[in-house]
Amino acid sequence: PVDPWLMGIITAASGRRDSYQVPVALAEAGLLAAHVTDQYLPDHLQPLLAHWKPGPGSSWLGRLRRRHHPQLPSRLVHCSRRLVLTQLAQRVWPALSQRWSDDQDPISWSALRLAQRKDASLLLHMGYAHYAFMAEPRQRRSRGLVQYHPHIAESARILLADLERYPALSDAREQLRIDAQDPTNAEELERADLVVCNSQFTARTCALLGVNPELLRVIPFGIQPLPTPASKPSTRELGCCRFLFVGSGLHRKGLHHLLEAWRNAQLQHSKLTLVCRFVDPQIRSNFSLPEGVELQSAMSQQQLEELYSAADVFVLPSLVEGFGYVYLEALARGCFCIGTENTGLPDIAAAGATRLVQAADPAQLTQTLQDVEEQAFSQGFDRQAIAASIRPWTWSRFRRDLVGATQQYLLRGEP
Repeated sequence: PVDPWLMGIITAASGRRDSYQVPVALAEAGLLAAHVTDQYLPDHLQPLLAHWKPGPGSSWLGRLRRRHHPQLPSRLVHCSRRLVLTQLAQRVWPALSQRWSDDQDPISWSALRLAQRKDASLLLHMGYAHYAFMAEPRQRRSRGLVQYHPHIAESARILLADLERYPALSDAREQLRIDAQDPTNAEELERADLVVCNSQFTARTCALLGVNPELLRVIPFGIQPLPTPASKPSTRELGCCRFLFVGSGLHRKGLHHLLEAWRNAQLQHSKLTLVCRFVDPQIRSNFSLPEGVELQSAMSQQQLEELYSAADVFVLPSLVEGFGYVYLEALARGCFCIGTENTGLPDIAAAGATRLVQAADPAQLTQTLQDVEEQAFSQGFDRQAIAASIRPWTWSRFRRDLVGATQQYLLRGEP
């Protein structure tokens, strides 16, 4: 393996972003100098908490238990001391949460300090890159950016155009106005020597901003192999086609389009389950649940697995999505998927497993719901074939492609 002190790369993001797959990829290749984050469980404590069941009042320990990956040794993880002290102060004095609520600058500062100490390159998630990218001359070190969201300029254009048709969703418009005024991501992109996107759609939003297309690498997410989905009685035998939506009930996710399209489709032999931990209050008050639709909020992983197993069709009509990981989760469980072109679904779509619709087009979505219901009763869906269609999209493939891009763009000319 390459000596990380000579050719190392610093990664950075808070939480369990992308299941730690970016730093894990570089650690496997011997290229990771350090991963900077907020909290990470030390290796020697992981066995102690592995079988521990959190009780009431132990939510922090429960979260910490999940902050670990067996292929990411804690000796390679640096927890930002400044951020840890800030979070500790906020626990003692909750009023400070209003004053210090951003974890991005402390993590970015720590990433730059480590890169300077180790003479390393940077591969940082968007938002966590700005300080580290801007604080040094461009020629000082190679910089890579993980652009996991589409750029706000094109996203805002798409979302604002849709909001012209739905003026009641004024809160979404105000948040867009605030987000669009933030120049930090554009500055990160301008300084990057490599931009890793998870979908062609995200890459297009960067190219429209002026990013050199030669610096853009599209690497779709992966998923751990799952057991082959069990067969179940056909839709015709059951007499009902089951649709499923899993995601936040936000304007960006297209929940309002789905509710409108479902009402207009008037499906007589279908049911729709919405799994949303949060629903935008303005969507909730302006779009009542049509007949045949039920909303679930709190749900265990086991209950969600049962819903995937029972569902025939997964539908997520997002207006803007960096990738849409739930598409992979649904396909891996044998669900036929309906999604939009403004997501990562086109990157992994296979014939017979998916239907793509234009974003922000409830009329086309209405027709697609009707067509898919008819297909469910006439032809049915081959759950095993649908699950097999995404088997090439593994996390090992993601890691291999990421390492290749990193070696090509970030380690050129280093000792």
